[in-house]
Amino acid sequence: YRLLLIVVGFIPFIIGITYCLRIEQTAGYYECEKCHHKYIPTFKSVLWAMHINRTRYLKCPKCEKKSWNKKVLSGGNEND
Repeated sequence: YRLLLIVVGFIPFIIGITYCLRIEQTAGYYECEKCHHKYIPTFKSVLWAMHINRTRYLKCPKCEKKSWNKKVLSGGNEND
């Protein structure tokens, strides 16, 4: 009975975290520290990337280098 309560309580938590990560991924752009390319990363890369607040360690699709990419909420073009 106790295990059932834990599982039932854990399911909404996982759904909520997934929803929050989807918003983090799609709202605005990430800007590469090396080449300043602005892009929207895949959900998988956002999920597994190390992060400090809204800065994530991602691989830039343009220059192919890993760096700490900062979140930019306005401006830029995904196809820069």
